[in-house]
Amino acid sequence: MPKLSPLRLETRRQAILEAAERAFARDGFHGTSMQAICREAGISPGTLYLYFPSKVALIAGLCERDRHEIRDALTHVEVAADILGALEEMLIHYACIEPQERRALIFEIGAEAQRNPDVAKIMVETDAFFSTLIRDTILKAIADGRLIAHGTVEAIIALLFALGDGIMWRATIRPELDNRAIITQIFKLLRDKLLSSTVDTNVS
Repeated sequence: MPKLSPLRLETRRQAILEAAERAFARDGFHGTSMQAICREAGISPGTLYLYFPSKVALIAGLCERDRHEIRDALTHVEVAADILGALEEMLIHYACIEPQERRALIFEIGAEAQRNPDVAKIMVETDAFFSTLIRDTILKAIADGRLIAHGTVEAIIALLFALGDGIMWRATIRPELDNRAIITQIFKLLRDKLLSSTVDTNVS
């Protein structure tokens, strides 16, 4: 096998993950074989196993990819003039703009986590990673005076997590709804009642 550059290796790895994502979202974790992923990716079994030895390894790779993406997205949120506006746009992106298969896969993996302890461990670690990043971003903005909490800070953060999970679920099972408008209305209520930005100017 000819030696590939690190860039080529990473490009191929990401292409395999994208193929697995499509297959898992379409046919489910158990309904998707490694052979099916090979067909989806247009590669041989030998190539697939060089990168990912199992379906659990593919899930770990997908979650690792998502952790990097969320970390990068929150880097932009942290420096935004309007933190709440940036969080709103971030949620709109993942709930309304990202391909439906990516949202569906979150819940497919969640269902598998109820049966498979290895997948459960990956999901718990990924959720803890996301939760810590978002929580730290909000707490820092409050400490810096860029956000004002109207109530118990930890309760507000817990509500934000619950709202985010709920919106993602509804956007997955009810994509025909105007989920962008729903998110906008929810963030208006947040600004009015719970968490206001010091740069808000009559947000409508």
